[in-house]
Amino acid sequence: MNTEVRRHKDFGAITLSDESNGRNLALKVMMMPRDTNPYGTIFGGVILSYIDQAGAIGARFEIARNNYPAQDLVTVAMESVEFHQPVFVGDCVSFWTELRSIGKTSITMHITVETDREGKVTKLTEADVTYVSVKTDGHTRRPVPIRGRKLD
Repeated sequence: MNTEVRRHKDFGAITLSDESNGRNLALKVMMMPRDTNPYGTIFGGVILSYIDQAGAIGARFEIARNNYPAQDLVTVAMESVEFHQPVFVGDCVSFWTELRSIGKTSITMHITVETDREGKVTKLTEADVTYVSVKTDGHTRRPVPIRGRKLD
């Protein structure tokens, strides 16, 4: 894997990128006993929560990378969620993001969830998540253009 560490001043974080696959490492999490179901594996909802967080981090990164202004993003859809393998306590799970599309007010990210088991990368879960850029006025939110005015 050809990786590169990127720093983006407007994003405010360091991102590990896998240039050969066009993806960025958004989160890395150790799975803990508190997140298990009665069968001893990690609840799917826990993984979905991390997928949502990773996708939002990836979306913010892509917005900044394209020099668009920082946006408030809300999740509007999780599509094509596929659980390929169970996740176990002790798995160190990586959440990789890839840009799928940027629309007028939305951005869609593909999130791939992997772990290293016995020296081999194992794909655990993957999903597409769509976020909408919003402006909040009091208790109301309205969609706003995601691309906005490019920053200099």
